[in-house]
Amino acid sequence: MIPKKLSSILIVNSEPDISELFAEMLLMGDEIYIINAAQTGKECLQAMERNLPDLVLLDTEIPDMDGWELIGNIKKKWEIPVIIISSKAPVIEDFIRISLVSDYLMKPVTLDGLLMAVKDALELPRLIDQCIGSVNKYMDKEKSMYYLFMLLKQNISDRKQYILMKQLYSDRNRGNRIETKLMLDNLKGKINKTKNDIDHFKNYTVLFA
Repeated sequence: MIPKKLSSILIVNSEPDISELFAEMLLMGDEIYIINAAQTGKECLQAMERNLPDLVLLDTEIPDMDGWELIGNIKKKWEIPVIIISSKAPVIEDFIRISLVSDYLMKPVTLDGLLMAVKDALELPRLIDQCIGSVNKYMDKEKSMYYLFMLLKQNISDRKQYILMKQLYSDRNRGNRIETKLMLDNLKGKINKTKNDIDHFKNYTVLFA
C-alpha cells in the first residue's frame, strides 16, 4: 500500500508566536501536515519558489506588502489554495476578489473553523477533479452525477455556515446556552452525514453499483 502523501502548509504571519499557535492548532486535528512559516510577503514568495506548499494560510496584515497584492502575486504563478486570516471584516472590494481565496476566517479563529477550512481547501479541488473525471467516464449516469454535485454544494454551504456560527457563537459568547450548542451539534452532524454520502459515492459502491 502506497503511503499517503502529507500535505504541506505555509503559514504567513508577521508574528512568529502566532504562526506557532496556528501550527499547534493544525496538529490537533486528525491529519498530519508539513508546516513552514514566513513573516513577510517576500519571504512567502521565496519559500514557495524553493518548495511549493499545498496551501497558504495568510494573515493579510504583513509588513512589506498588502495581503491582497501578495495573493495576486501567488495566483499569477501557482494554482494553490489560499486561506485568509484577518482581524478585519471584509469590505466591499474584498467581496469582489474573495473568489481568489478558499476561505476568509476572522480572528479569533476557532480550532474547528481552522481545521475545517484547511481540510476543505486541500480536499475539494481533488474531489472536484475526480468528479470531472467521473462525469467523462459515466456520461450515462447524469442523475447520479447531479446528485453528487448537489451533495458537494450542500456540504460546502453547511461547512461555511458552521465556521461562521462558531466564530459568532464562540464559547466565550454563548456561555452555557443549551440551544446554541444543540444547533451547532446538529449542523456538525449534518456535515458528517453528507461527507459519508460523498465518500460512498467516491468509492462507487452506492450510485455506480
